[in-house]
Amino acid sequence: MESITKPVIGIVFCGFSDDRLFVPFSYIQAIEKSDGIPVIIPYLSDADSLSSYLSICDGFLFCGGDDITPELFGEELQTDHGTTDRKTDQFHLTLMQKVLDFHLPVLGICRGMQVLNLTLGGTIYQDLSLRNRNSFNHIQRSLDRSDPCHTVAFASHSLLYEICGNSCAVNSYHHQCVKTLGKHIKMTGITSDGVIESIESTGHTFAVGVQWHPECMYTNCEAMRRLFDQFVRKAAGAKHLSLPLSASLKL
Repeated sequence: MESITKPVIGIVFCGFSDDRLFVPFSYIQAIEKSDGIPVIIPYLSDADSLSSYLSICDGFLFCGGDDITPELFGEELQTDHGTTDRKTDQFHLTLMQKVLDFHLPVLGICRGMQVLNLTLGGTIYQDLSLRNRNSFNHIQRSLDRSDPCHTVAFASHSLLYEICGNSCAVNSYHHQCVKTLGKHIKMTGITSDGVIESIESTGHTFAVGVQWHPECMYTNCEAMRRLFDQFVRKAAGAKHLSLPLSASLKL
């Protein structure tokens, strides 16, 4: 019987905690349970090493984390909420651009969705209070991170509509959100207060961002399992693309 190799999913580190890099186990578990092989992508300053990950991995998961440095999308700091780390931001934006250039499947979660949008030229609100309309609290206080907080309505003819139907109750742990959409990015999910909760790139086979945390809802929500399953299946169908080790990646 011919053996089937599972797709390798690069899970990009979330950020720094003192001298440690961190990735919550829930991301790893969701990829493994969806029949993928999770590989943690650490911070790398060496271009050759990063190039190797691009050839090894069949898809990339960009996780949640801290805020993104406003200067990187052309703004001054306008809020005292959250923390930033420019080194992490530049690494994530650089890697996201390379992943998109190679048309590898990518799933961006919370901060990862914002990285996807910014990479393609969009902008974000530094804080929900800076929107020109009222927002409800998008940082829930429940003890269990899998608890739903609000409902997202999905646009027809979108991947999220195929997975979740007209709407779905999701959790929420963010105080920033998409402001203007990037090039070839379409909004596919929105809340009743007008916050964009999911996006998809029309220029890629699978480049999806969600503002909530489906990895925390994986056990209790069939729709979130279908989201990860679809992502891993797309990665399984992706061809390995070789990148010359001499390629220049400026971090």
